[in-house]
Amino acid sequence: MTKWFLALFITASLSLLAQAPEDSARTYPLDPITVTATRVAVTRSTVTTSLSVLPSSAIAAESQKSILTIIGEQVPGVFVQERGILGFGINTPAGQVTIRGVGGSPNTQVLMLIDGRPQFMGLFGHPLTDSYLAASAERIEVIRGPASLMYGTNAMGGVINIITGGPRHEGVSADAQATVGSFNSSLLNGSAAYKDDRWSGIVSLTRQHTDGHRPQSDFTVRSGYARAAAIIASGLTATMDGSLTAFRTSDPGTLTAPKVGNWVDIMRGYAGVSVENQIGGWEGALRITQNFGDHAVYDGFRSSDDATIVSLYQSVRPAEGNTVTLGIDYERYGGSAKNDVFHADFGEHHEDEWGAYALVQQIVLSRLVLTGGLRWEHSGLFGDVLIPQAGAAYRLNDELTLRASAGKGFRSPTIRELYLFPAPTPTLKPEALWNYEIGLEQRLGGRASVDLTGFVADGSSLIRTAGVYPNLTLSNSGTFVHRGVELTGMYVPDGSIQLRMSYAYLNPGKETMSVPRHKLFLGGDYRIGRSMVHLGVTHINTIYGSDNSADRLPNYTLVGVRVTAAVMERFSVFVGGENLLDESYQTILGYPMPGRSWLAGLRVNY
Repeated sequence: MTKWFLALFITASLSLLAQAPEDSARTYPLDPITVTATRVAVTRSTVTTSLSVLPSSAIAAESQKSILTIIGEQVPGVFVQERGILGFGINTPAGQVTIRGVGGSPNTQVLMLIDGRPQFMGLFGHPLTDSYLAASAERIEVIRGPASLMYGTNAMGGVINIITGGPRHEGVSADAQATVGSFNSSLLNGSAAYKDDRWSGIVSLTRQHTDGHRPQSDFTVRSGYARAAAIIASGLTATMDGSLTAFRTSDPGTLTAPKVGNWVDIMRGYAGVSVENQIGGWEGALRITQNFGDHAVYDGFRSSDDATIVSLYQSVRPAEGNTVTLGIDYERYGGSAKNDVFHADFGEHHEDEWGAYALVQQIVLSRLVLTGGLRWEHSGLFGDVLIPQAGAAYRLNDELTLRASAGKGFRSPTIRELYLFPAPTPTLKPEALWNYEIGLEQRLGGRASVDLTGFVADGSSLIRTAGVYPNLTLSNSGTFVHRGVELTGMYVPDGSIQLRMSYAYLNPGKETMSVPRHKLFLGGDYRIGRSMVHLGVTHINTIYGSDNSADRLPNYTLVGVRVTAAVMERFSVFVGGENLLDESYQTILGYPMPGRSWLAGLRVNY
């Protein structure tokens, strides 16, 4: 029955494509522009650290998913713990993001950015994974390895930068999408934009819901995003942007210990203003960001938090092939918390941090790229921290480049660890990580590329909990050594076909919980005119539900298909399926993931 159903699905998909007219060939750059690694626009080939870039096509093909789910599938070395078709929550292991096995619990060792603006909860120091929706994303850049030199705390394991889209053309533009699917799932998204020679702006609204594949696993999120920009002088742009997201979800518990009424109600948002300059050889920005949020949990916990982040940086090119970037950062984060059920008031707490950094890049004879930098971080609580980083890339010929880098990352103790629970310890010091890697990139005739990286990550001073409740203690006592290999590839035989792959091998030592040893992704897009077939296959091998290689979970292979057909010039429809092999699998011990699921929808743009 399953085979007949899949055959019918593929036949219907091809018939939809047959209705679509062809248009001009499309191209896919093998050396994309990135802004995350250096804060200024450079080509990927001049970056000496490991970096992945997901273009708009990779996001649009799976727009019904969470941003982090897409990243976890396609980017080597990144894994996201999930518990259902939608919704992560905040009081479960779901939503934990690891890069090369580094993430923390909660997820304080990977920094999330929106358009370069840090996103984290002021009290707990981690991002809220349900706040990041694919609807507004234009591109995603992932630094695989420490990026504390440029971004400070929380970038110990890496950085995920979600870069939002803007107006598609001059004048007024608009876009709307509606999707329905299994488990009473739905997605509604609409945006409107305007652009002229001086002004641009965009507003986007999204609502997403699912009843979930298990009782008590429902999820509903509403989100709004807005940005306005103006050219105030030649080479000088001012921008105001912000978002507000509210979601409610429940934790169904494990199969052996199901839960009822275990809900969370969250409101998160940020507002920002920035002034960017690009004049001659000068490029930089002043950015001010305010994060805020209110949390309510079924057990009586209530909190309000905030984080103010000010960033000023400037890049100059004093000589041919030389770029110097100087920057200073200020962060003030914290908030207040209480528990109404237990009549506990944790009070209000804030901490301040200052950082200053310099990054120098020198290109020698158009073949050798040398980079080096140093960051100084200061806190009145833990004192001073120095963060060095260095790297080199050498182009042997027009198609083969070798690179190597070494760098340090850190993560400051959070307000929760310092002053709240389970054992407030104001004497904690920052966690630290040293990362060493070598890699090569091989291009093949302008149509294919392969990138291979080997790394060793050495963590120290990790904040660990010891003892038995209520006699718990926190200390900087943890260490780890992670080793691995990452491989990515792309093949573009012509303008209508794009094939992608990624593979990661990771030896995480004793930290094996929900960190796969092998992860393989194969993806492909086939375009006919404005229509497309997208296929994605993810294979996970050797994954455990606990540390120390305990509670082995089954290997699994996920197959997903989405077919988009352009019925008219500005109107398209799509159908898709996930987990087409109907695999039984878990990424978290005791939380079974959904089986085969389906979706269908339409999109209108102007």
